[in-house]
Amino acid sequence: MKKIITLFLCFPFIFLATISFTQKGEESLFKPEIASSPQAQKIFSFIEKNREAIIEEWIYLTEIPAPSGHEEKRAKYIEAQFKAAGLDEAYIDEFGNAVGIWRGTSQGKNIIFAPHMDTVFQEVWEIKVIREENLLKAPGIGDDTSSCINLLWSIRALKNAGFKPKNNYYFVATVGEEIGFRGMRLFLDNSKEKFDMLIALDGDLGSLSYGALGFGGGRVIFRGPGAHTMQSRGVPNPNVAVAKAIERIYQISVPAEPPEKFAIYNVGMIGGGKVNNAVSQESFFTVDLRSANQAELEKAARQIEEICRQVAEEVGVEVEINLNKNARAYQLPGARHSTLVRTAEEILKFLKVRDLEINPLGSTDANAGIEQGIPSINLGRTYCRYKHSLREEAEIDGLFVGIKQDILMILSLN
Repeated sequence: MKKIITLFLCFPFIFLATISFTQKGEESLFKPEIASSPQAQKIFSFIEKNREAIIEEWIYLTEIPAPSGHEEKRAKYIEAQFKAAGLDEAYIDEFGNAVGIWRGTSQGKNIIFAPHMDTVFQEVWEIKVIREENLLKAPGIGDDTSSCINLLWSIRALKNAGFKPKNNYYFVATVGEEIGFRGMRLFLDNSKEKFDMLIALDGDLGSLSYGALGFGGGRVIFRGPGAHTMQSRGVPNPNVAVAKAIERIYQISVPAEPPEKFAIYNVGMIGGGKVNNAVSQESFFTVDLRSANQAELEKAARQIEEICRQVAEEVGVEVEINLNKNARAYQLPGARHSTLVRTAEEILKFLKVRDLEINPLGSTDANAGIEQGIPSINLGRTYCRYKHSLREEAEIDGLFVGIKQDILMILSLN
């Protein structure tokens, strides 16, 4: 009995009175003593009693393939679980998102909790999870199947404890997150409701992001007339243009600090030519450009474009520049020191989450909310390794901390 009581005392409720993103620093309203309430004890006892059932469902859901654009089977399963949990509404929307709504009072806020269903593994249709001690191994086991499991069991535990929401909670398991937050953007763009807050469930446990990272990379292609090696003297060579452009691009200086101005770039791919005894007629490279600040993103993109045009003129080749200008960086003023971020931070510290990282470099469904001015953050799910690879693995114990984190956030906002 002593062990059980100790467990309950480790997972407090918190109460959040208001949420606003202002320039002024705000206080966390985390209150550890709320953990001693009978409702808190019942909620976390339910999770511990169902430990093996949670792991089994995690494995089951992971083994349902869900590449971006093919999330239908997972959506049907999650919709069925929303219905079985007794939510007020559960359906699959016209875009493929699985949506569950738990209504509160007419004075309550509209709050979204959003894991994503899709994985990056196109054409992977057979998945078998391997369990080794505290690890589960399979493509997609962490990103983002674990968040879907965290959410389902958070809802079940709250329902079992008789939790009565004051807010209206929208649980949205999204499609297409890995290909540009497609499902969440469509959900927000087409909803008749006004949302007060969005909490994406994604990333490693301890990852707390409050800004939207901008993406400005793309592909640069150089083209020339080509020629056999024996007739190549003086012929413009697109490969030379690629080499010169990359060398100059790596002389561009971008800021690492402060976090709100962070920018980084990388040349990830190069290619060109079809035979070894001829001048290439077409050569290319790709550049990945990211920043938390739109001005820095645009500045770096302009420099890349200027370098490529200058090199094309020098070498005597044509150039086609295709850099993304749609995935913009967004920051809500005062977000870092808002009650929402500070309360989430205190929850993670209280749960003794390791590797706590708070930054404006979000690349999750929360970005779609921030773009529309909705206070949005991202919370992680468990500790993962080798994400986006076929040998992906996730920690079992971390999942249960992630569930408690989600429950505490829901209780906090009520």
